[in-house]
Parts: sequence; C-alpha cells; structure tokens
Amino acid sequence: MKIRMIGIDYSTAILSQREIFAFSTVQAQEAMQSVIDIYDVKGCVIVSTCNRTEIYICEDNNRQTDLATVLCGLKEVCLEKYKDLLTAREGIEAVRHLFETACGLNSQIWGEDQILTQIKASIEAARNVQTANEVMEKLFQNAITSAKKIKSTVRLTSYDPSVATKALDITKSQYPSLIGLKCLVLGNGEMSKMMSSMLAECGAQVTVTLRKYKDKTSLVPEGCIAVNYEHRLAEIEQADLIISATSSPHYTIKLEDVSTILADRKQRVFIDLAVPRDIDPQIVEYDNLVLFDIESLGGLKRTESCNRSLLAAKQIIDKYIDKFIKWNKVRESLPLISNTVSDISESIKKKNLQDIEYSLKVEYSYQKWSVL
Repeated sequence: MKIRMIGIDYSTAILSQREIFAFSTVQAQEAMQSVIDIYDVKGCVIVSTCNRTEIYICEDNNRQTDLATVLCGLKEVCLEKYKDLLTAREGIEAVRHLFETACGLNSQIWGEDQILTQIKASIEAARNVQTANEVMEKLFQNAITSAKKIKSTVRLTSYDPSVATKALDITKSQYPSLIGLKCLVLGNGEMSKMMSSMLAECGAQVTVTLRKYKDKTSLVPEGCIAVNYEHRLAEIEQADLIISATSSPHYTIKLEDVSTILADRKQRVFIDLAVPRDIDPQIVEYDNLVLFDIESLGGLKRTESCNRSLLAAKQIIDKYIDKFIKWNKVRESLPLISNTVSDISESIKKKNLQDIEYSLKVEYSYQKWSVL
C-alpha cells in the first residue's frame, strides 16, 4: 500500500480561499467516511486547521485515486478554478510533509505548538469513524511522537510560539494598557482558553462564552468569567476587544446582528482566529473599529539563527520516518513470511508422513520375514 495526500495551505491560498476547503470535526468525519466508501481506499485522515486542509489516504499500489477531484467534490467546488492552489504528495514526500507539519515546521508561524494538538485531533476523529487503518494509525502515531520529541529537545527560537501570542501582540499595539480592558472571547476550545488566560494575566477583564456546560469552573480559565453564548451580542456592546475562535461553520458575528451596536461610535478591536471566519468581514465598513483575521497574524521569515534548530528537528524526523518505513516493510513482508512458513511446515509434515510410512513398511516386511 502507498500513502498519498493533497492539500491547500497559506503558501498557495489566501484566507478566503482556504476557508472554502475547511472542515469542522463533524464534516471531516462524514467526508472521511465518504472517501472510504466511494473511492475504496484503505485509510483516510483529514487535517483541517486555520492555515491548511489536507487529505491523507492509504491505498493499494495499483490504484491512483484522483485526490484533487476528491477534495473539490467533497466541498462541491469547481476543480478547474482551484486546482492550481492544491499541492499533491506521494510516498516518502507525503510522509515527510506530515512529520514536518506536526512539529510546526510548515506553519505560518514557524514552530508554533497548536498544530500538534490539531494533528492529534485529526487522527482521533478518523479513529472514531473507523477510517484510520493500521498504516494511518502508525503514520500519525510516529509523526506525533516525533513532534513531541522535537518540542522537548529542540528550541525553535526566532519565532513566536503561537497564534495566540501574535494576537496578544496586536492587542498590545492597539491599547496602551490592557489593565481593566473589557475583553470578550467567543469559543471554549484550546485557542480561546489560551487567549483568555493570556489576557487575564495582563490584567484585562475577560468574559468567555460557553454553549452548554455542567461545571463552569472546569471550562473557564482562571481570572475569567463565563456567559452563555446566546448573550454574546449584549456582551459585544460592553466590550473593547472581541476575539472569536470557534469551530462554527457560520459567522458567529454577523453584520446585521451588530450594526446597531457598532453605530454607537465606540472604538473596538475585533480579532478573528477562526477558519472559516467567525466574524463577517463587512463590519469593516464602520470606521470606529479595527478587524484582524488569521491572515493578519502571518509568520515571520526565518533567519540564519534558526538553522541549527531546523537541522536538529529534521534529524529527529529522519529517525522516526526510518522507523515507520521499517515497520511498513515488515508489515508488507508478513504475508510472504507467513506463506513461506506455511510451505515449510507443509513440506516438513509431508516428509514426516513419508518417513512414518516408510518405517511402517520396513516394520511390516521385518515381521513377515520373521514369521517365515
């Protein structure tokens, strides 16, 4: 079996193009099942983050599924319109790409940590709908283990550690002090929790939205207060800074819902950390607000000072890729080994039977001769 992938990311597509190909967790699970059922591949995992959407498959060596058609078909978009934005990889190239992506080497913010959590969530989602066969499981397991090793032993310096850090820097550039700043954070995922904690540590008054919950204290970062998501519009009216980082496939802040609020001329900053976007970009028609999205948080260019870190990371990646390749070779050899062992066993069994038959004949002849 061979491993192949296709994807779209920040290196070839702008945010408005990337969000067309984004999948929520539920959408990704449905899509992975469709790929397995319709195209008869052996394994499928979809990775969908703010900066990329990628489909990884495992299929028989004699097959060549048209992954560009698959991806565009899943999103119901025209292949001809988007094919130049898609990048396909196969074999060791696809494997290396996943390993480098998992540790942040392919991220817009180089070396960021959030991608590892997203890779873990991707294989978990595939596992839950049984689209991750043993090859996909082993591939992602080694990529995740490799990334953890890199995070614990290699310091990828020269870059901000996460999108949250960049968002905080932008916030500080907009306000002389964060102490007492009224902040609203929509969503309760890892990114939202990270932003809420960072803002609270800076002295801001942080309110986070929750949908359904039993125990607020287990979901709300220390120093923050929680409100029901349904009350978000009332909270926007009071807030100076609004950050949205949900997994919703639709706008959480629509122009028509906030037009009356924004007409009060109060200065506000909106930061949209979601893909697809949470905040209707049309709100920029109000000159009393500033809107930043994930595109505004682009990574920094690498410098010579990070070359040693990059080399060390790739050496670790090489070891784990080699480990995966060896495992896969053994796996592919097992049927041959099994058949060989079976043939040898059958040969030994046949030889033993022949020996027994010969011994019986000899014994019979001896007894007959003795009687005579």
